[in-house]
Amino acid sequence: MIRGIGMDIISISFVEQMMAKCGELFMQQYFSKEERELFTCKKRHAADFLAGRFAAKEALLKAIGTGMNCELGWNEMEFLNHASGQPYLVRSRGLETYVQQQETVHVSISHHGDYAAAFIIIESSQ
Repeated sequence: MIRGIGMDIISISFVEQMMAKCGELFMQQYFSKEERELFTCKKRHAADFLAGRFAAKEALLKAIGTGMNCELGWNEMEFLNHASGQPYLVRSRGLETYVQQQETVHVSISHHGDYAAAFIIIESSQ
């Protein structure tokens, strides 16, 4: 059974502007340590990577039904990649309040031109 869905789209140039304006503060506030490490390894399309993660986090907030009224920190929502490249949500302690253990979170992130988009489905086995 589907418990929640969320979708978000963001301008990659917005993320580039935030990086230029706020630098490391922006990175630390919105991205986990592992996401920041992945970002530094990107030679090409680094801002695309961050924009996709940012969109995934907003989509997750919509899917769990809180929107921005969530006490979960942006850097507590972490999206990494399987070896195949498929993104996945890392289950952190802070997420336990919002995503139950028996729920599966499906993530899709896409980039095109100046935009990154993400789609989240939360599926419950109950």
